Amino acid sequence: MVSMKQPIPEKARSEKTRKKSKLNKIKKSQLKQEKASLKPIKKKQIITKKSINELNNVANKVKLFMPSKYITEKLVEQCLQALEKLTAATKNKNAIFDEETPIFAEIKCIKIQNTRGNIKIVLPYSTAASTGEVCLIVPDLKKGKKPDHEPTIDHWEEILRKANVTAVKTILPMRQLRVEYDQFELKRRLMTQHDFLMVDTRILNHVSHVLGKMFFKKHNMLIPVRINEKADIKKDIDTGLRSVMLRLNEGHTSTIVVGHTGMPQKQLKENVMSLIESLQKKFPGGEANIRSISLKLPLSLSIPLYVTLRSSNTINVPRIMNKKPKYFTEVEDELSTIPGSRVRVAPDGTVHVLKSKDREGFEDSGSGVESENDEVMAGAEPESVQ
Repeated sequence: MVSMKQPIPEKARSEKTRKKSKLNKIKKSQLKQEKASLKPIKKKQIITKKSINELNNVANKVKLFMPSKYITEKLVEQCLQALEKLTAATKNKNAIFDEETPIFAEIKCIKIQNTRGNIKIVLPYSTAASTGEVCLIVPDLKKGKKPDHEPTIDHWEEILRKANVTAVKTILPMRQLRVEYDQFELKRRLMTQHDFLMVDTRILNHVSHVLGKMFFKKHNMLIPVRINEKADIKKDIDTGLRSVMLRLNEGHTSTIVVGHTGMPQKQLKENVMSLIESLQKKFPGGEANIRSISLKLPLSLSIPLYVTLRSSNTINVPRIMNKKPKYFTEVEDELSTIPGSRVRVAPDGTVHVLKSKDREGFEDSGSGVESENDEVMAGAEPESVQ
């Protein structure tokens, strides 16, 4: 038997061709959609002098305002009203008493300063809470570890009583700080028990060395106060309570206390305006180095007061120059190992080798001693910059 293929009828052929044409149309439409979704590849733009000049002209037309000219009292009031709404939204319903939570000003810089430092700012009103514990660290009447510290406490309590000072709750002599707070847990307890810690400027370096860097991380701690027993002590302590410290860290952001939620809005507004005026003079790099200023609570969103898009190329790296002590003198003499050069030694141990002008490449070069001291100073706590 010879098998013969049966011919396909015309109706079946037409149905198959229709199905194939439909499939081809669907595929073509899908390909068109995919091509449309793909972004066209842009050609590389050639940078010319004309394009650079056009960009410079656009940059010159844009007006950039400074914080002192942009921030007004009305803007600060609006920001404080928004903070009030945030406190009402985040208020703890189970709390028995209304807590006076601190209000911070968050400052971001454009370029970071060369070293860490502290900036002291005096505000019109005190940032300490009404129920806060205020401690004053004072120098001893008699130096040494053996003398008792109770006569020192009685002496300063009597002076404060005569001056009618009621804000200071506890007095802590230097000897008591060394003897009773020699362990880490005791130092931490001292920090948690007090909300505001003032130190006499005569013993500030010793106190910061004894307590350590833990106290520099918290606000309203180790506030320097110049106390003169013969002058008005009440005025000195009042300025200490109104002063705040701006801790300049190694990053772009730094925070400072402006007040608390228990203060009236008028006092908060005056504190913020005085802070902006002082930043104009004391902030490293000037107010042109400020990227943004905002107000916030400890655990809330930040409400912006000022933001700028100023280019970082227009600002130089700010440098903080620490004030030298009163009796800081350098000794200079000839250097026998390198003929025709001199050496300069500072009291802190830094050594500078000064080469003669006759040689090529006259410049100040530091020896190995200087590099070691730089590493040590970088790890130490910064002194106050006023």
